[in-house]
Amino acid sequence: MKKKDQTYSEDHLESTIQQYEKSILDGKDEYFDVDDIEALVDYYMENGESEKALKVVQLGISIHPNNADIKIAQAKIFLFTEKADEAELIYEYLATIEPDNCDIKLLGGEIKLLHGEETEANKMFSDLIEEDSDYTCDVAYAYYDNFFYKEAIIYFEQEIEKETFKNVEVNFITDAAFCYQQLGQESKAIALYEKLLDEDPYCKEAWYNLGQLYFSAENYDKAVEAFDFAYVVGNDPQNLLQKGNALFQGNKLQTAIETYSAYGETGSDARKIALVFIGECYERMNDYDKAKEFYEKAISEDPNNLGALSGMCICCLEQNDYKEGIEYAERAIAIDPELPENWMYKAEGKLNLGNVDEALACYLKASELAPNFAECLFSIGNIYIDKGDYDKALEYYNRGSEINKDADKIALYYAITFYKKGDFLQSHTYLIESILKDPETRTIFFDICPEAKEDSLFKNLFEK
Repeated sequence: MKKKDQTYSEDHLESTIQQYEKSILDGKDEYFDVDDIEALVDYYMENGESEKALKVVQLGISIHPNNADIKIAQAKIFLFTEKADEAELIYEYLATIEPDNCDIKLLGGEIKLLHGEETEANKMFSDLIEEDSDYTCDVAYAYYDNFFYKEAIIYFEQEIEKETFKNVEVNFITDAAFCYQQLGQESKAIALYEKLLDEDPYCKEAWYNLGQLYFSAENYDKAVEAFDFAYVVGNDPQNLLQKGNALFQGNKLQTAIETYSAYGETGSDARKIALVFIGECYERMNDYDKAKEFYEKAISEDPNNLGALSGMCICCLEQNDYKEGIEYAERAIAIDPELPENWMYKAEGKLNLGNVDEALACYLKASELAPNFAECLFSIGNIYIDKGDYDKALEYYNRGSEINKDADKIALYYAITFYKKGDFLQSHTYLIESILKDPETRTIFFDICPEAKEDSLFKNLFEK
């Protein structure tokens, strides 16, 4: 990672890349100075092309065999590709010939981190910054790149204190904010972006990232405001989409529809996405006919639109059109059989049509694809209750409750199951728990277990 104050003209970089890649195609040797080599390495590493970066380094070594900076770049590529031993060999060699080189000392600290020698790394970094405070940013990124966010943020903060926000790159602020997020300090991340925006109110990246933070914090009004500003200063349609999502989550559905519509006008791909999201808005309004209208438009433009197919399925199920709902679920499954929700929708349709065994098979497939989907496990348990296999029902209820101990009706499920098994004391205990959570479950229990109405143990619960 280069220090933040190192710059390399974008135009010069583009020209250098073109020159280098042309030389490779032509099979000709070209001369590149050290800065060019470093810039090319950074470019390829940032684009995830470590092999190309390594070839650039090898070229650089052939041109400048004694240059330490190029060898450091080679070592860092080895670190990135988890070849710590190769990196350490380079470091040991460089430390011998240039013991006072701060870049080499930085490399040594990074190697210590990778080896899990945190105490030694901390000492090396501390000594480095004491020697040259310009390396504060580099140390911050050394920790950041190795997922030591608690340590990284200390040095990010130190660097921020040294600079005015006008002189700090947006990516630097973004990375510091990410550290706060990883540490569960979202409010500090928000404050960081707000401070940046006080200095530069036209920073579109800051507005967008701030919107994402507010969205994650479920502060949807603030998220809408941030995405609005991001769109105004950057004119990026993605901000319209995110604004629509924030409005949707904030249950401001009519405004969400208007925003999604505006997003859909920005291009054909955007239109396909917008149609589905507008359909979801109407679906949440329980206006299933209107929702289906938009889902159908999306499907007509793209027959493989999974979001629209699933949406049509849900609307059909809500309108008790189980046969058509199953058809849409099956179309979605044919496109992508690995999505558990469509197996769930198919199961619901089959169950309502009385095809219990087929429904069970679909639920089991869904649970196979999503083992931690508690609601699916509860549904399987309910089917086993109906089939009279109470031990099997308990197995799935237990699995579901391990995932979601606070599920709405789990106490009711246990009350019914234990009653059917003849364990009335257990049933009674769970029924009381269920009624305390939701008095309406009393009716469900006695509808399923009507004989309990005359049981002295349960009679008082029935009569209340």
